[in-house]
Amino acid sequence: MKLTDAIDRYLKHLRNVKNASPYTLRNYKRSLDLFLESIGKTKSISHVDMDAIDAFRDSIFELRNKKGETLSRRTQNIYLIPVRSFLKFCSIRELDKNVLSSDKIELLKLDPHDVSGLSWEELNRLRDWNENKNPLINTRDRAIVEMLFVTGLRISELCRLNRENVNLNTREFTVLGKGKKIRTVYLTPRSVGTLQHYLDERTDNYQPLFVSARSRKDELETKGESRRLTRTAIEVMIRNRGRKAGITKPVTPHVLRHTFATTLLRNGADLRSVQELLGHANISTTQIYTHFVNADLKRTHEKFLEKE
Repeated sequence: MKLTDAIDRYLKHLRNVKNASPYTLRNYKRSLDLFLESIGKTKSISHVDMDAIDAFRDSIFELRNKKGETLSRRTQNIYLIPVRSFLKFCSIRELDKNVLSSDKIELLKLDPHDVSGLSWEELNRLRDWNENKNPLINTRDRAIVEMLFVTGLRISELCRLNRENVNLNTREFTVLGKGKKIRTVYLTPRSVGTLQHYLDERTDNYQPLFVSARSRKDELETKGESRRLTRTAIEVMIRNRGRKAGITKPVTPHVLRHTFATTLLRNGADLRSVQELLGHANISTTQIYTHFVNADLKRTHEKFLEKE
């Protein structure tokens, strides 16, 4: 089978069977388009061998980020993973007689990355920062920061929320996470107050929980879908807010997710509970945070045994 036909079939499988998100579909298509470009659009599945994979790796290495730098190992792996999944799909569906084993595509070993999140002092500076601008935007942005921290939501999960999804009375609601898994997340009294303040200040009846201040007129304006705040807008807001609040480390929505996890663990939460709250399918993913807790245990050990 031709690669182009097999890839089309695989993308339809992701969309129709796996129910992949538009974000996942976009990233997988981008990777597979680059793969096609490097190996040749007229080739068949049987032409995919280790030489072709090496050529694809070279294509990835030639890519540059916005700063003109070579892509990080983590980003390079983001290009490799869809090709591995595609080959596995081809093998299972027996789309060709000679399908390269997906196991032969090794992912790059990643350098340890900082998942400690923000300190309590940094978090409070991010929470309390106010700019001289539209008060409604200030209220909205503070509510977003609070929601990201106390729920550990992924930014995509936050962006999809509608007003009707969030129960401020019970202080809990469900979200549809990665792999279409439903999980319950919880709010604190502070976050409820911040969010309620924002909703009280709004004069619209739009469905999205968080909306942009800019008015756009289109056929969906009655529901406010065109006003739904995008992930890019939230990422830019969090990054700028952190910088203006004097936080020297990069601040992103995912850093607030890290802060949520490490705060729970450092205050005595068990790993399994944190796994459930984060929506991790595998507890090994949650274990990246444990060495921060272990460091706290070491300090506790030293504090109480230093006189021995």
